[in-house]
Amino acid sequence: MNKYIFILTIFLVFSLPILAQSADLPTEVSDVHNIIKQKYAPDSRTAIFKPTYTVDGKNILLGGQTTSDEARTELLSALKAKGYNILTSLKVLPQESGLGETCWGIVKNSVCNLRSAADYGAENVTQAQMGMPVRIIQKDKWLQVQTCDNYLGWVENAAIERVSKTQLEDWNKADKVVVTALWGQVFTTTGKNAQSVSDVVAGNRLKLLAKKKKHYMVEYPDGRRGYISKAICQELSQWRKDLDNSAEAILETSRRMTGIPYLWAGFSPKGVDCSGFVRTVLYMHDIIIPRDASQMCHTGQRIEIGDFSELKPGDLLFFGSRNKETGKERVSHVGFYIGGKRFIHSLGNVHENSFDPASPIYDEYNLNRLLFASRILPYINKQPGLNTTDKNPYYSTQLKD
Repeated sequence: MNKYIFILTIFLVFSLPILAQSADLPTEVSDVHNIIKQKYAPDSRTAIFKPTYTVDGKNILLGGQTTSDEARTELLSALKAKGYNILTSLKVLPQESGLGETCWGIVKNSVCNLRSAADYGAENVTQAQMGMPVRIIQKDKWLQVQTCDNYLGWVENAAIERVSKTQLEDWNKADKVVVTALWGQVFTTTGKNAQSVSDVVAGNRLKLLAKKKKHYMVEYPDGRRGYISKAICQELSQWRKDLDNSAEAILETSRRMTGIPYLWAGFSPKGVDCSGFVRTVLYMHDIIIPRDASQMCHTGQRIEIGDFSELKPGDLLFFGSRNKETGKERVSHVGFYIGGKRFIHSLGNVHENSFDPASPIYDEYNLNRLLFASRILPYINKQPGLNTTDKNPYYSTQLKD
Protein backbone atom coordinates (compact mmCIF):
# COMPACT_ATOMS: atom_id res chain seq x y z
CA MET A 1 0.00 0.00 0.00
CA ASN A 2 1.23 3.49 -0.85
CA LYS A 3 2.29 5.28 2.35
CA TYR A 4 0.02 8.24 1.55
CA ILE A 5 -2.97 5.93 1.21
CA PHE A 6 -1.98 4.33 4.52
CA ILE A 7 -1.90 7.75 6.20
CA LEU A 8 -5.30 8.59 4.72
CA THR A 9 -6.64 5.25 5.94
CA ILE A 10 -5.34 6.00 9.42
CA PHE A 11 -7.02 9.39 9.38
CA LEU A 12 -10.33 7.82 8.38
CA VAL A 13 -10.05 5.09 11.04
CA PHE A 14 -9.30 7.65 13.72
CA SER A 15 -12.46 9.49 12.67
CA LEU A 16 -14.52 6.41 13.57
CA PRO A 17 -15.05 4.62 16.91
CA ILE A 18 -12.12 2.26 17.56
CA LEU A 19 -13.18 -1.32 16.95
CA ALA A 20 -12.35 -4.31 19.10
CA GLN A 21 -9.12 -6.15 18.46
CA SER A 22 -9.37 -8.21 15.28
CA ALA A 23 -9.75 -11.95 15.71
CA ASP A 24 -7.67 -12.64 12.61
CA LEU A 25 -4.45 -10.86 13.53
CA PRO A 26 -1.21 -12.16 12.05
CA THR A 27 0.13 -14.87 14.32
CA GLU A 28 3.33 -12.96 15.10
CA VAL A 29 1.31 -9.92 16.21
CA SER A 30 -1.03 -12.06 18.29
CA ASP A 31 1.94 -13.82 19.91
CA VAL A 32 3.59 -10.50 20.82
CA HIS A 33 0.31 -9.25 22.28
CA ASN A 34 -0.21 -12.35 24.42
CA ILE A 35 3.35 -12.38 25.77
CA ILE A 36 3.19 -8.73 26.82
CA LYS A 37 -0.30 -9.07 28.28
CA GLN A 38 0.81 -12.03 30.38
CA LYS A 39 3.84 -10.10 31.58
CA TYR A 40 2.23 -6.76 32.46
CA ALA A 41 -1.50 -7.40 32.79
CA PRO A 42 -2.20 -11.08 33.49
CA ASP A 43 -5.20 -10.15 35.65
CA SER A 44 -7.67 -7.76 34.02
CA ARG A 45 -9.14 -7.01 37.44
CA THR A 46 -5.99 -5.12 38.42
CA ALA A 47 -4.39 -3.93 35.16
CA ILE A 48 -5.51 -2.81 31.70
CA PHE A 49 -3.89 -3.94 28.47
CA LYS A 50 -6.36 -3.39 25.64
CA PRO A 51 -4.53 -2.33 22.48
CA THR A 52 -6.47 -2.40 19.21
CA TYR A 53 -4.86 -3.22 15.89
CA THR A 54 -5.65 -2.24 12.33
CA VAL A 55 -3.20 -4.22 10.19
CA ASP A 56 -2.48 -3.81 6.50
CA GLY A 57 0.54 -5.79 5.43
CA LYS A 58 3.46 -4.46 7.45
CA ASN A 59 1.58 -1.33 8.53
CA ILE A 60 -0.20 -1.20 11.89
CA LEU A 61 -2.52 1.42 13.31
CA LEU A 62 -2.30 0.88 17.07
CA GLY A 63 -5.01 2.24 19.37
CA GLY A 64 -6.61 1.35 22.69
CA GLN A 65 -5.34 1.81 26.22
CA THR A 66 -3.16 0.31 28.94
CA THR A 67 -2.19 1.12 32.51
CA SER A 68 1.44 0.16 31.88
CA ASP A 69 3.87 2.48 30.16
CA GLU A 70 6.36 -0.40 30.13
CA ALA A 71 3.85 -2.58 28.26
CA ARG A 72 3.30 0.13 25.66
CA THR A 73 7.04 0.62 25.15
CA GLU A 74 7.71 -3.09 24.90
CA LEU A 75 4.81 -3.64 22.50
CA LEU A 76 6.06 -0.95 20.12
CA SER A 77 9.61 -2.27 20.30
CA ALA A 78 8.56 -5.88 19.67
CA LEU A 79 6.37 -4.99 16.70
CA LYS A 80 9.09 -2.83 15.17
CA ALA A 81 11.51 -5.73 15.59
CA LYS A 82 9.09 -7.80 13.49
CA GLY A 83 9.38 -5.22 10.72
CA TYR A 84 6.10 -3.36 11.24
CA ASN A 85 5.58 0.34 10.56
CA ILE A 86 3.49 1.70 13.42
CA LEU A 87 1.32 4.73 13.93
CA THR A 88 0.05 4.72 17.50
CA SER A 89 -2.57 6.37 19.61
CA LEU A 90 -2.28 3.72 22.35
CA LYS A 91 -2.99 5.63 25.56
CA VAL A 92 -1.27 5.04 28.86
CA LEU A 93 -3.68 5.54 31.75
CA PRO A 94 -3.99 7.64 33.81
CA GLN A 95 -1.32 9.94 32.34
CA GLU A 96 -3.17 10.50 29.07
CA SER A 97 -6.74 10.63 30.38
CA GLY A 98 -7.07 14.41 30.75
CA LEU A 99 -7.77 14.37 34.49
CA GLY A 100 -5.62 17.38 35.34
CA GLU A 101 -4.41 17.71 38.91
CA THR A 102 -7.36 15.90 40.49
CA CYS A 103 -6.21 12.42 39.52
CA TRP A 104 -6.82 10.97 43.00
CA GLY A 105 -9.98 10.51 45.01
CA ILE A 106 -11.28 9.75 48.49
CA VAL A 107 -14.46 7.74 49.08
CA LYS A 108 -17.06 9.93 50.81
CA ASN A 109 -19.92 7.44 51.32
CA SER A 110 -19.93 4.76 54.01
CA VAL A 111 -19.75 2.22 51.17
CA CYS A 112 -19.77 2.70 47.41
CA ASN A 113 -20.19 0.23 44.57
CA LEU A 114 -17.54 -0.28 41.90
CA ARG A 115 -18.94 -1.69 38.68
CA SER A 116 -17.58 -3.38 35.59
CA ALA A 117 -18.73 -0.47 33.40
CA ALA A 118 -19.99 3.10 33.79
CA ASP A 119 -23.62 2.10 34.10
CA TYR A 120 -26.03 1.32 36.93
CA GLY A 121 -26.95 -1.91 35.17
CA ALA A 122 -23.35 -3.13 35.07
CA GLU A 123 -22.16 -5.87 37.41
CA ASN A 124 -20.83 -4.88 40.82
CA VAL A 125 -17.20 -6.01 41.07
CA THR A 126 -16.28 -4.73 44.53
CA GLN A 127 -16.93 -1.94 47.01
CA ALA A 128 -14.84 0.75 48.67
CA GLN A 129 -15.28 2.38 52.07
CA MET A 130 -15.38 5.93 53.39
CA GLY A 131 -11.95 7.50 53.76
CA MET A 132 -10.26 5.11 51.32
CA PRO A 133 -7.94 6.70 48.75
CA VAL A 134 -8.41 5.68 45.12
CA ARG A 135 -6.40 6.39 41.99
CA ILE A 136 -8.56 7.83 39.21
CA ILE A 137 -7.68 6.06 35.97
CA GLN A 138 -10.01 7.82 33.55
CA LYS A 139 -13.23 9.78 33.38
CA ASP A 140 -16.25 8.90 31.28
CA LYS A 141 -19.81 9.38 32.51
CA TRP A 142 -18.40 7.89 35.72
CA LEU A 143 -14.90 7.53 37.12
CA GLN A 144 -12.77 4.46 36.59
CA VAL A 145 -10.71 4.04 39.75
CA GLN A 146 -8.14 1.69 41.20
CA THR A 147 -8.34 0.84 44.88
CA CYS A 148 -5.58 0.27 47.42
CA ASP A 149 -5.67 -3.48 46.61
CA ASN A 150 -5.20 -2.57 42.91
CA TYR A 151 -8.75 -3.54 41.94
CA LEU A 152 -10.30 -1.65 39.01
CA GLY A 153 -13.90 -0.52 38.74
CA TRP A 154 -16.25 2.25 37.67
CA VAL A 155 -17.90 4.43 40.32
CA GLU A 156 -20.42 7.22 40.06
CA ASN A 157 -18.90 10.68 40.51
CA ALA A 158 -21.03 11.54 43.55
CA ALA A 159 -19.38 8.82 45.68
CA ILE A 160 -15.83 10.15 45.26
CA GLU A 161 -14.24 13.43 46.29
CA ARG A 162 -11.70 14.20 43.58
CA VAL A 163 -8.45 15.59 44.97
CA SER A 164 -4.95 16.45 43.87
CA LYS A 165 -1.89 14.52 44.94
CA THR A 166 -1.10 17.22 47.52
CA GLN A 167 -4.63 17.17 48.91
CA LEU A 168 -4.56 13.39 49.32
CA GLU A 169 -1.18 13.58 51.02
CA ASP A 170 -2.70 16.12 53.43
CA TRP A 171 -5.65 13.79 54.05
CA ASN A 172 -3.28 10.90 54.73
CA LYS A 173 -1.28 13.04 57.19
CA ALA A 174 -4.32 14.26 59.11
CA ASP A 175 -5.42 12.86 62.46
CA LYS A 176 -8.42 10.57 61.99
CA VAL A 177 -10.91 8.38 63.75
CA VAL A 178 -11.72 4.85 62.59
CA VAL A 179 -15.17 3.33 63.08
CA THR A 180 -14.93 0.17 65.19
CA ALA A 181 -18.64 -0.69 65.59
CA LEU A 182 -20.24 -2.62 62.78
CA TRP A 183 -22.70 0.20 62.11
CA GLY A 184 -23.35 3.72 63.34
CA GLN A 185 -24.16 7.32 62.42
CA VAL A 186 -22.61 10.76 62.38
CA PHE A 187 -24.88 13.61 63.51
CA THR A 188 -24.98 17.38 62.97
CA THR A 189 -24.80 18.08 66.72
CA THR A 190 -24.42 16.16 69.96
CA GLY A 191 -28.02 16.80 70.97
CA LYS A 192 -30.77 14.19 71.19
CA ASN A 193 -32.70 15.50 68.19
CA ALA A 194 -29.70 15.97 65.91
CA GLN A 195 -30.06 15.23 62.23
CA SER A 196 -27.99 12.48 60.66
CA VAL A 197 -25.11 13.47 58.40
CA SER A 198 -24.61 9.90 57.20
CA ASP A 199 -24.31 6.31 58.27
CA VAL A 200 -20.91 4.74 58.90
CA VAL A 201 -19.65 1.16 59.02
CA ALA A 202 -16.67 -0.60 60.54
CA GLY A 203 -13.44 0.48 58.89
CA ASN A 204 -14.66 3.94 57.81
CA ARG A 205 -12.20 6.77 58.46
CA LEU A 206 -12.94 10.44 59.07
CA LYS A 207 -10.70 13.40 59.76
CA LEU A 208 -10.53 14.32 63.46
CA LEU A 209 -11.17 18.01 64.14
CA ALA A 210 -11.90 18.22 67.87
CA LYS A 211 -12.48 16.08 70.95
CA LYS A 212 -15.60 16.49 73.07
CA LYS A 213 -16.60 14.66 76.23
CA LYS A 214 -18.45 11.81 74.53
CA HIS A 215 -17.97 12.67 70.87
CA TYR A 216 -15.42 13.52 68.24
CA MET A 217 -16.01 16.35 65.81
CA VAL A 218 -15.09 14.96 62.39
CA GLU A 219 -14.83 16.05 58.80
CA TYR A 220 -15.64 14.09 55.65
CA PRO A 221 -13.47 14.08 52.52
CA ASP A 222 -15.91 16.53 50.90
CA GLY A 223 -15.85 18.96 53.85
CA ARG A 224 -19.08 17.94 55.59
CA ARG A 225 -18.79 18.02 59.36
CA GLY A 226 -20.48 16.22 62.20
CA TYR A 227 -20.18 14.48 65.54
CA ILE A 228 -19.56 10.77 66.12
CA SER A 229 -19.89 8.97 69.43
CA LYS A 230 -16.65 7.80 70.99
CA ALA A 231 -18.46 4.54 71.78
CA ILE A 232 -18.38 3.48 68.10
CA CYS A 233 -14.95 4.67 67.01
CA GLN A 234 -11.40 5.29 68.15
CA GLU A 235 -8.60 7.66 67.26
CA LEU A 236 -6.66 6.01 64.46
CA SER A 237 -3.25 6.42 66.08
CA GLN A 238 -4.40 4.85 69.36
CA TRP A 239 -6.38 2.15 67.54
CA ARG A 240 -3.22 1.05 65.74
CA LYS A 241 -1.34 0.86 69.04
CA ASP A 242 -4.08 -1.19 70.69
CA LEU A 243 -4.75 -3.45 67.71
CA ASP A 244 -4.43 -7.18 68.30
CA ASN A 245 -3.67 -8.95 65.04
CA SER A 246 -3.41 -12.42 66.50
CA ALA A 247 -5.40 -15.20 64.88
CA GLU A 248 -7.63 -15.36 67.94
CA ALA A 249 -8.54 -11.67 67.72
CA ILE A 250 -9.17 -11.84 63.98
CA LEU A 251 -11.44 -14.86 64.39
CA GLU A 252 -13.33 -13.04 67.15
CA THR A 253 -13.93 -10.20 64.70
CA SER A 254 -15.12 -12.70 62.10
CA ARG A 255 -17.68 -14.05 64.56
CA ARG A 256 -19.01 -10.51 65.13
CA MET A 257 -20.19 -10.64 61.54
CA THR A 258 -22.22 -13.83 62.00
CA GLY A 259 -25.55 -13.58 60.23
CA ILE A 260 -24.57 -10.72 57.89
CA PRO A 261 -26.12 -11.54 54.49
CA TYR A 262 -24.20 -12.64 51.43
CA LEU A 263 -23.85 -9.84 48.88
CA TRP A 264 -22.01 -10.31 45.60
CA ALA A 265 -19.00 -7.92 45.58
CA GLY A 266 -19.89 -6.79 49.11
CA PHE A 267 -17.10 -5.43 51.29
CA SER A 268 -18.65 -4.06 54.50
CA PRO A 269 -20.89 -5.10 57.39
CA LYS A 270 -23.85 -4.22 55.15
CA GLY A 271 -23.20 -7.40 53.15
CA VAL A 272 -20.26 -9.49 51.99
CA ASP A 273 -19.41 -12.14 49.46
CA CYS A 274 -16.94 -14.87 50.50
CA SER A 275 -13.75 -12.95 49.76
CA GLY A 276 -15.36 -9.67 50.81
CA PHE A 277 -15.97 -11.24 54.22
CA VAL A 278 -12.29 -12.14 54.60
CA ARG A 279 -11.26 -8.76 53.22
CA THR A 280 -13.62 -6.88 55.59
CA VAL A 281 -12.51 -8.76 58.69
CA LEU A 282 -8.84 -8.15 57.91
CA TYR A 283 -9.47 -4.48 57.06
CA MET A 284 -11.03 -4.11 60.52
CA HIS A 285 -7.54 -5.13 61.69
CA ASP A 286 -5.86 -2.61 59.35
CA ILE A 287 -4.79 -5.37 56.94
CA ILE A 288 -5.13 -5.13 53.16
CA ILE A 289 -5.18 -8.31 51.11
CA PRO A 290 -6.03 -8.95 47.42
CA ARG A 291 -9.76 -8.65 46.77
CA ASP A 292 -10.86 -12.00 45.32
CA ALA A 293 -10.38 -15.57 46.50
CA SER A 294 -8.57 -16.47 43.26
CA GLN A 295 -6.09 -13.67 44.04
CA MET A 296 -5.81 -14.26 47.78
CA CYS A 297 -4.81 -17.88 47.20
CA HIS A 298 -1.47 -16.79 45.74
CA THR A 299 -0.40 -15.01 48.95
CA GLY A 300 1.12 -16.35 52.14
CA GLN A 301 2.32 -19.93 52.55
CA ARG A 302 0.38 -22.62 50.74
CA ILE A 303 -0.56 -25.61 52.91
CA GLU A 304 -1.79 -28.94 51.57
CA ILE A 305 -4.58 -30.41 53.69
CA GLY A 306 -4.51 -33.94 55.03
CA ASP A 307 -6.19 -34.68 58.35
CA PHE A 308 -6.40 -30.94 59.25
CA SER A 309 -3.66 -31.27 61.89
CA GLU A 310 -1.36 -29.17 59.66
CA LEU A 311 -3.72 -26.19 59.88
CA LYS A 312 -3.78 -23.38 62.43
CA PRO A 313 -6.65 -21.10 63.41
CA GLY A 314 -6.64 -18.04 61.15
CA ASP A 315 -5.44 -19.90 58.05
CA LEU A 316 -7.45 -19.22 54.90
CA LEU A 317 -9.24 -22.17 53.31
CA PHE A 318 -9.73 -22.21 49.55
CA PHE A 319 -12.46 -24.12 47.76
CA GLY A 320 -13.29 -24.77 44.13
CA SER A 321 -12.63 -27.42 41.52
CA ARG A 322 -9.66 -29.34 40.14
CA ASN A 323 -9.35 -30.60 36.57
CA LYS A 324 -9.03 -34.38 36.76
CA GLU A 325 -6.73 -34.57 33.75
CA THR A 326 -4.45 -31.56 34.24
CA GLY A 327 -4.76 -31.05 37.99
CA LYS A 328 -5.34 -27.32 37.39
CA GLU A 329 -7.24 -25.67 40.24
CA ARG A 330 -10.02 -23.14 39.96
CA VAL A 331 -10.53 -21.27 43.26
CA SER A 332 -14.04 -19.90 43.78
CA HIS A 333 -14.58 -19.68 47.55
CA VAL A 334 -12.66 -18.78 50.71
CA GLY A 335 -13.14 -18.79 54.48
CA PHE A 336 -11.25 -18.72 57.79
CA TYR A 337 -10.20 -21.92 59.51
CA ILE A 338 -11.23 -21.79 63.18
CA GLY A 339 -9.72 -25.04 64.43
CA GLY A 340 -11.20 -28.43 65.31
CA LYS A 341 -12.24 -28.93 61.66
CA ARG A 342 -14.51 -25.86 61.88
CA PHE A 343 -14.49 -22.84 59.60
CA ILE A 344 -16.39 -19.57 59.13
CA HIS A 345 -17.36 -18.19 55.74
CA SER A 346 -19.97 -16.22 53.80
CA LEU A 347 -22.34 -18.39 51.80
CA GLY A 348 -25.96 -17.27 52.06
CA ASN A 349 -24.82 -15.44 55.17
CA VAL A 350 -21.82 -15.47 57.48
CA HIS A 351 -21.84 -18.64 59.54
CA GLU A 352 -19.72 -21.52 60.84
CA ASN A 353 -19.56 -25.01 59.42
CA SER A 354 -17.61 -28.18 60.12
CA PHE A 355 -15.76 -30.81 58.12
CA ASP A 356 -16.60 -33.42 60.79
CA PRO A 357 -19.45 -35.71 59.66
CA ALA A 358 -20.48 -36.13 63.30
CA SER A 359 -21.03 -32.39 63.75
CA PRO A 360 -24.53 -30.87 63.55
CA ILE A 361 -23.04 -28.18 61.27
CA TYR A 362 -21.31 -30.66 58.95
CA ASP A 363 -20.79 -29.24 55.45
CA GLU A 364 -20.29 -32.10 53.00
CA TYR A 365 -20.61 -29.82 49.96
CA ASN A 366 -17.66 -27.63 50.94
CA LEU A 367 -15.60 -30.58 52.20
CA ASN A 368 -15.87 -32.09 48.72
CA ARG A 369 -14.59 -28.93 47.07
CA LEU A 370 -11.85 -28.06 49.58
CA LEU A 371 -8.56 -27.51 47.72
CA PHE A 372 -5.85 -26.18 50.04
CA ALA A 373 -5.09 -23.56 52.68
CA SER A 374 -2.82 -20.54 52.99
CA ARG A 375 -1.18 -19.08 56.08
CA ILE A 376 -1.05 -15.32 55.62
CA LEU A 377 -0.72 -13.67 59.03
CA PRO A 378 3.07 -14.19 59.40
CA TYR A 379 3.57 -12.56 55.99
CA ILE A 380 1.79 -9.23 56.47
CA ASN A 381 4.13 -6.44 55.27
CA LYS A 382 6.56 -9.14 54.13
CA GLN A 383 4.95 -10.21 50.85
CA PRO A 384 3.54 -8.14 47.96
CA GLY A 385 -0.21 -7.71 48.28
CA LEU A 386 -0.23 -8.21 52.07
CA ASN A 387 0.16 -4.99 54.02
CA THR A 388 -1.24 -2.70 56.66
CA THR A 389 -2.58 0.68 55.60
CA ASP A 390 0.39 2.55 57.05
CA LYS A 391 2.57 0.54 54.62
CA ASN A 392 0.24 0.72 51.63
CA PRO A 393 1.33 3.22 48.95
CA TYR A 394 -2.18 4.71 48.59
CA TYR A 395 -2.11 5.83 52.21
CA SER A 396 1.34 7.40 51.95
CA THR A 397 2.10 11.00 52.88
CA GLN A 398 4.45 11.10 49.87
CA LEU A 399 2.53 9.61 46.97
CA LYS A 400 4.23 8.40 43.83
CA ASP A 401 3.06 9.80 40.50
